[in-house]
Amino acid sequence: MAFGDHIYVERGLYTHHGVDMGDSWVIHFSSADGTKSDASIRWARIEDFAGDATVRVQAYGTRFDAGQAAERARSMLDQSGYDLFSNNCEHFATWCVAGEHSSAQVEAAAFGASVVGVGAVVPSLGVGVVTTLGGAAIRSGPNLMSGLAAVGGTVVGGIVVLGGLSGLMAGGTMCIALRDKEMLPAEERQARRVGRYGAIGGAAVGVGVAVHTVGAMGIAGYSAAGLTSGLAALGGVVGGGMAQGVLVTIFIPALFAVGIGYLLYRAAGWLLSPLPSEGLPPAPACI
Repeated sequence: MAFGDHIYVERGLYTHHGVDMGDSWVIHFSSADGTKSDASIRWARIEDFAGDATVRVQAYGTRFDAGQAAERARSMLDQSGYDLFSNNCEHFATWCVAGEHSSAQVEAAAFGASVVGVGAVVPSLGVGVVTTLGGAAIRSGPNLMSGLAAVGGTVVGGIVVLGGLSGLMAGGTMCIALRDKEMLPAEERQARRVGRYGAIGGAAVGVGVAVHTVGAMGIAGYSAAGLTSGLAALGGVVGGGMAQGVLVTIFIPALFAVGIGYLLYRAAGWLLSPLPSEGLPPAPACI
């Protein structure tokens, strides 16, 4: 820990951030009693900032020098307008040290919401398209089979098209969440790169798994009877029928995109991270 560093302490499920100003002083975004009510950017003694927690240093790749970071912190003294999602204590400390007004935890929450949205909305929309384009009674076997064929030329083609769209949207969401930032340490940037490639590759793998699963369940093979029984059997796994089978089939590539992308990101981060010298890896952002 040194003058001009972005420092933080863990407080249960969240962390609190500030800028080390030297001589045991910190500038942070808080209120006099340490809560967020009437919070403003103010001075604090390091012991008051830390409480009973260990003070840790946020790692960076590209950042301002210590003097610039400290001057940026001083320039914000007495400013208020605290907001959990757009102007919290990590937004402040990151802006002072690296010039980017960002919060990792807010970004993680937004990513989670996006993944839920893709996982819930895209497969449902896909089923809607299939039932609209298909003939016969809505959500009947002939309706779903003809709808898939209308989307992709064949039933398997329809699964590939809709599953691929779902996987690409989920993979794109992962790529946004793991986007490159110059301020990050080199190891984190490389881990994010691996995660982005993993997400796109996972989407492609997921399409193959979806097609194979449908063909393998029910009557084995990719005949009309085989695909119909496979979709019905897959739907039965989640307590539904053939329509639910189509929904699950479309969802599988999205699941693989997110799962493989995230697992490869975490694995790469673990393999690339240097042995800690004095502290621990960066903590989640402040609430």
